[in-house]
Amino acid sequence: MKHTPHTRAVRFLSGLLYFFSIFIFINAINFQHNPPSGWYRQSLPQNLPPINVLTFKDSLTGYAVTMLNSDNKSYVIKTTDGGDNWSFVLTDSSGRMFTDVEFLNSSTGFVCTNYETGGGKLLRTTNGGIEWSAQNNPNSFFAYDDLYVLSESELWAVWDAPFDGGVFRTTNGGTTWQRKYYSLSFPADRIYMVNSRIGFISDGYIPNSYLRKTTDFGETWTEVLNGDGWYNIHFKDSLEGWRSKRSVFQKTTDCGLTWTTLLEVSAGNPDVAVSSFSIIGEDTIWGVDRDANMLYPNFQFRGVITKTTNAGLNWGYQIPDTSFRMPFFVFCEFLDPKIGWAYSSVHTVSGGDSVTFPLTSVGSQSTSLPPSYRLFQNYPNPFNPSTTIEYELDISSNVLLKISDTQGKEVRSLVNSRQQSGKHKVEFDAEGLPSGIYFYSLYLEKSFVQTRKMILIR
Repeated sequence: MKHTPHTRAVRFLSGLLYFFSIFIFINAINFQHNPPSGWYRQSLPQNLPPINVLTFKDSLTGYAVTMLNSDNKSYVIKTTDGGDNWSFVLTDSSGRMFTDVEFLNSSTGFVCTNYETGGGKLLRTTNGGIEWSAQNNPNSFFAYDDLYVLSESELWAVWDAPFDGGVFRTTNGGTTWQRKYYSLSFPADRIYMVNSRIGFISDGYIPNSYLRKTTDFGETWTEVLNGDGWYNIHFKDSLEGWRSKRSVFQKTTDCGLTWTTLLEVSAGNPDVAVSSFSIIGEDTIWGVDRDANMLYPNFQFRGVITKTTNAGLNWGYQIPDTSFRMPFFVFCEFLDPKIGWAYSSVHTVSGGDSVTFPLTSVGSQSTSLPPSYRLFQNYPNPFNPSTTIEYELDISSNVLLKISDTQGKEVRSLVNSRQQSGKHKVEFDAEGLPSGIYFYSLYLEKSFVQTRKMILIR
């Protein structure tokens, strides 16, 4: 299974994640700075741009594609030793960014790029990246938002642009393409195919996004009731599948007609969600979330990795940690219950540490927010130079709202007063602050409640 932050997301994250462009492999449920056993750090090539997509076909062979660097170059890299060493196998210097990489085995695979003004590229290799051959695009303007490869001959591609965009299918390896979906009102920018006949498209994971489904090889697409976009989605057969959304992790047993929530965001400490996940066998699921974090006693944030061994009925978490103090993980990739990688990033060959802290799950005791308060995601996000933070109180409370950087240093105090019940809005002006990731934290009656992440772009 490939794992990727979506292309829309990486467009604004480009340039902000260089600090996190390493693989670290540690294992922890402790507060020590020394890496414990189980996870260990792996380094990517020096000055490599952040990774867009990572995929491993076995415990040794993996591929990744990157964002653009300052010279407008994007790269395909490969490892043959499980991520300890990486080599460059393809470079694009035309300003096109690699948006996806899909390999059917360790040798045969495809990569694609976007390029809003001149058309993207679709390239194929059959010898592990030594040689690449260009395949035909659906049209001369097509730029790839997402790609799904079912076989060497059958590929599906999406682009959310008007007129020349849509959902396209090829059954001859890209020699010819047929457009299977197009809509100005509901464009698609991501696709997941269960098989040649059944698949899903969406316009992203934003609020009010849609989910459409085909059961006839793309000839018709019907809207899924109560369906919306996903961060990550995976089906093991034509009926049973999982998806992660903004704040919930869900499962379906009827091919998307209905979804059962297995995990909801547990606000507080830790603030946990699942946006990227890796499913192993029948029961084991590993997950990460770019907004999930653990608040250490000295107000330092740590990324959280979640795990279930009973198909989502109960969850636990691990906190891989080093002196780099990474506040979140973007995506993860596991081959079996013990061998996996997490990007910002973490790799384990022993299954990490024992998962000793329970998380909120359906049917277990809830640790979600009490009904007396709620902290919303800021908007716009990313922002420049100001953004709105909104929260709701059911009862009057002493409120503290403050902004911190990734090192836990307080940079602004926005609210420090007693407030009445109801919704409250605060404008945060980031004048004088550099681009980067910041956190806003809500305290009621001097007790920590919830933290959310936001991104400032100059």
